[in-house]
Amino acid sequence: MKFLLLFWGLVLTAFAASGSVSIQPLDLAELPKGSLGNHTQFFIEEGQQLTLKEATHIYKAGSFRSGKQTALTFGVGSPPVWLALAVNNPTDHFLTYQLATGTTWVDLLNIYILRADGELISNIQTGDARTKTPELTPGTGFTYSQRFPPGISHIYIRAATVDPLILPITLTDIEEVDTSNQWTQYAYGFLYGYLCALIAYNFMLYFGLRKRSYLYYLLYLTSFILLNIAYTGHGYSWFWPNSPSFQRYIILALMVLYSVCGLVFACRFLTLNQYAPKLLRWIRSFMLLGPCLMGAAILQDNQLHAVMVAFSYQTVFTIGMVLLGAFAVWKQQDVGHYFFTAALFGMIGTAITTFAVLGWLPFTPLTFHSVNIGILIEATLLALALTHQVREQYSARMRAEYMAHHDPLTSLLNRRGFYDLANSVWSTNIRKQRPITIIIIDIDYFKQINDEHGHVAGDLTLGKISQLLTNECRGGDILTRWGGEEFLILLPETTLEQAHILAERIRSSIETLKIDFKQTHIKTTASIGVSERGSKQTLNELIYDADSHLYLAKDKGRNQINSTTFSPHPQQ
Repeated sequence: MKFLLLFWGLVLTAFAASGSVSIQPLDLAELPKGSLGNHTQFFIEEGQQLTLKEATHIYKAGSFRSGKQTALTFGVGSPPVWLALAVNNPTDHFLTYQLATGTTWVDLLNIYILRADGELISNIQTGDARTKTPELTPGTGFTYSQRFPPGISHIYIRAATVDPLILPITLTDIEEVDTSNQWTQYAYGFLYGYLCALIAYNFMLYFGLRKRSYLYYLLYLTSFILLNIAYTGHGYSWFWPNSPSFQRYIILALMVLYSVCGLVFACRFLTLNQYAPKLLRWIRSFMLLGPCLMGAAILQDNQLHAVMVAFSYQTVFTIGMVLLGAFAVWKQQDVGHYFFTAALFGMIGTAITTFAVLGWLPFTPLTFHSVNIGILIEATLLALALTHQVREQYSARMRAEYMAHHDPLTSLLNRRGFYDLANSVWSTNIRKQRPITIIIIDIDYFKQINDEHGHVAGDLTLGKISQLLTNECRGGDILTRWGGEEFLILLPETTLEQAHILAERIRSSIETLKIDFKQTHIKTTASIGVSERGSKQTLNELIYDADSHLYLAKDKGRNQINSTTFSPHPQQ
């Protein structure tokens, strides 16, 4: 571990430095935009802590090195670093600028402003290892206003932290500070507002549908908001300004918590218990490992160990989310492409920010906030994935309900669907004493059609007759495939005579119906039984009576109608 830290420290130092080259003072009237790291010189403090006098002596001796990055980065576990920046006030009066330096998690910052003759103008001691730090500006760093006298002034900054040491340094005209801060807070307001809206939406979905995927997703989003609040300094500034010991570990602990919440959501959302139970067991072990390692580091008060655990764990988590998305695509899950794309954006954003924080990429506002952009895209795509999942589950439920009430071959109501509709119609008829009749139709010699032409021809015949019956029925009639080659029609507000007329029209249409199948014409007829309610007290009594008349029609020669009042002769 120490070897790796030393190696990266040497690499970052070499990358940030170009040798001990003198840098001309910056003109305050013509300051470049952004961080001034490439106009700054630095010195890595080895051994005992240097005093300001010793640091200025080393600077004047030319032992400071010139930075080549806009924001100097020194990696994890770096020794304390001194920065030196010379500025020139070309006017004959004081100029006020806001000096911003460091990141919100730097432990100790000592800022000194000296005149050219070495007179100390101001000395600020701040950092998140101190209590009540008014200089902490959430989302920006440590800031304070400084009046620069005419002529050349020297800025010396000593920074120390176990966390990734990043030292952007900016000077902003005091008149432009409010506008800059407003845009920063607007950006964070949009981020938190958007994520909170997604949390509220998934909270309502969870209580409406009781699906734990939504609960785990809102916990995942909540953990990111908490992490963001912590590492941007909002938490230390707003909620725990008197607890530097808590601040020391809260960011690192929340990095682990965020990763665990993401994995819990992924496992539930991708139903790994069904698709990959062995993989799920490995992931659960990994989810337990992170909090255990972080807890051990905190109990030992080993901040460096905690930093290494947090960054390593989050790196594995980020890559793992993409691999889980790829696995879901491979398993052809409906939401696999959504999850893979979302995880990919999240990984890219997190990786850019992590690499910038570790010093492997230039630290700029864009690279630092890439994780926010990536998470916004990831959260949006995952919300769409959850919506898609709800829609698919709703469609599947609707299809299941439809199939439970309908015949799959003819799409007519089956017996269950018939009774669900007919019982209420029957109850209304009994209450209002209105006429109601029923027709039962049986295709003659249907078994012969199957035997001579095959079941495909039989299915075709059923389909054609189903369509014919559908066309003959009125809007309020209830048509069902009663079973096999039998069909039943319940006719509300219909007398026996009216039902008999409809039955005759149906019988005649079936008799003349021609069904083409493999260059042959299939012809068929139907026997029909008709019954009216009369004194019958139940729907089943009415159906039984109509069925009895159907069998009488079949016994009398088929292709005819039989009912209580009408008993015509068999049709020729």
